[in-house]
Amino acid sequence: MEGVDRNPASVWDQVASRAHPSWYLDPLVAKQKQDLHIKLFQGWMPASASRALKTDVFEEAFGADALLGRLAPLGQTWIGMDVAAETVRQARARSEFRCAHFLAGDVRHVPLRSESLDAIVSNSTLDHFAEKRDFETAIAELARLLGPGGRLLITVDNPRNPLFWPLRWLSRLRQSPFALGYTPSATVLRQTLQRAGLLVTDTRTLIHNPRGVSTVLFLALRRIAGTRADPLIQWLLGAFAKLERLPTRGFTACFLAACAVRPLASPPQPAFPNRPAAPCGADRSSG
Repeated sequence: MEGVDRNPASVWDQVASRAHPSWYLDPLVAKQKQDLHIKLFQGWMPASASRALKTDVFEEAFGADALLGRLAPLGQTWIGMDVAAETVRQARARSEFRCAHFLAGDVRHVPLRSESLDAIVSNSTLDHFAEKRDFETAIAELARLLGPGGRLLITVDNPRNPLFWPLRWLSRLRQSPFALGYTPSATVLRQTLQRAGLLVTDTRTLIHNPRGVSTVLFLALRRIAGTRADPLIQWLLGAFAKLERLPTRGFTACFLAACAVRPLASPPQPAFPNRPAAPCGADRSSG
């Protein structure tokens, strides 16, 4: 994952050095998070994708919510990248996926050639930057890596969720697992992807557990009842999931998700100031 200062590697190396970096994530929540992301990303993944990148491997290194091993069939080549070398080392050590390769790198300056990927999965990576310009730089860099017809599958924190803002403030405290940074609204996310030369084909909301509140609640239930809390936690997760059906889902969702495609052959779109424009063209995807 990316950090929130100008040297994200140092921030995330500190996180990776902790004994239990994912201590806050209940096992049942981790399973829910994994299943929902896999269902969403598999629906968006190009059928012909053979070269893909995941922009951080925090889950693969430390969590029960790892995605990489379930994302692709055998024979598909995946690259798991992270800005923290220790996180990369841990992810490589835990990996049982033979077609995965791992590298340390900054998502604002990815050490891969242009148009070399068919798909990029970026789940809650870019929303750890403190500044909007770093977020935009990373989007433009990911767009550069996609070949024509390639897809960027991205999730970010939802700023319309009223619990996001106190959680963001609390995340600056020393006891927090990591800090939350800049994140765009759904409209701004779409505009940012479009300015990078990508066509947004679908947007979703994802996970409706009350941010921070549910984490404290589940930790308390585990402390009191241990594994006997499983039925109650599972029931609560099911109840929270029903919020997706309501018109208020744009406020209750923890994450925003978008699928963006690099078109095939139309004139280049304007990129961000001081960034080269990415060539793109007619979309071959139905989204």
